[in-house]
Amino acid sequence: MFLALLICINALLLVDPHTPVRPFNDTKEVIIEKARESVENHYSPEQYRFNISARWIPGSLLKSDPEHVKSVELKGVLKEYSTFEVIYRRENGKVHDVEIQLLIEAQQKLPVLHERLISGTVLKAEDFGIRWVPVRVSRDKPISDIRKLEGKTLRRMVNAGEPVYSSEVSLPYLVKAGEEVELIFNEQGIQIELKCESRQSGSRNEEVKIYCKETRKKYLGKIIGPGVVEWLKTQ
Repeated sequence: MFLALLICINALLLVDPHTPVRPFNDTKEVIIEKARESVENHYSPEQYRFNISARWIPGSLLKSDPEHVKSVELKGVLKEYSTFEVIYRRENGKVHDVEIQLLIEAQQKLPVLHERLISGTVLKAEDFGIRWVPVRVSRDKPISDIRKLEGKTLRRMVNAGEPVYSSEVSLPYLVKAGEEVELIFNEQGIQIELKCESRQSGSRNEEVKIYCKETRKKYLGKIIGPGVVEWLKTQ
């Protein structure tokens, strides 16, 4: 018992107090920082913020010296769980590459609504303020330029504090649901015009459903002007 205690004391005395002890996660921190640099090469830091954390990194890589990590590069498209390629030098001096997976949580500086707006609202610059908001990368992208939102019409309700996505807006409606429209048939040089009712709102070149009391039929048409729809097919 005494001998074992003496061995332990000698071992402690042999440790140089000036020798730095490297925490196990030093290598992980270096990898994440290099991954951040790789991401920022594709996304401006003025417009995006990223919180990056490890989802899966091989233990053999984590045990390597941080200085042996040469590069960390994004592979493919940036998404919530992204793959990166790490090139590092092993203890035997050989260079090795391995894939890891990191969790990417993104924020983007975007125009967001001051208050909730309903479908059909025509947007104005004063409807928006600029704020950092969480976004999902590689999905339908929110519109980041207020000038591209002005004059557009909301397709659905958007809550206060939310950005507006490209799929949520359209050009000003030329046809509104419930309004009378002129339905034009063009076939073999003959043009026929009918007064019908639009069942949907839409912008130029969009398709809308039409009902005509005169023929008691439903049609699908394409908007070609204010209150004017071109026949596509009979439903």
